[in-house]
Amino acid sequence: MQDKQTTPAAELRALRAASGHSVNWCAENVGRVSARSWKYWEAGPRDGRPATIPADVLSGMRTLAAAVQGALAVINAARPKVPER
Repeated sequence: MQDKQTTPAAELRALRAASGHSVNWCAENVGRVSARSWKYWEAGPRDGRPATIPADVLSGMRTLAAAVQGALAVINAARPKVPER
């Protein structure tokens, strides 16, 4: 999900959005940190210095977001198609 234009903070925000979870949930269950720390990570650079997001947190969020998106794809594929009116 990360390209040369994407910062780790932006990637973390995007992954959280893709997972459908709140800051509080991700902080507690993925980062094992306070919501304040998670918000700090997502805020991006301050005073020209980016917050360091632990590699295991980014990896965990990539896995979580992919799993949620995969599950949603399966659910949507199993739904009967509703004809348009």
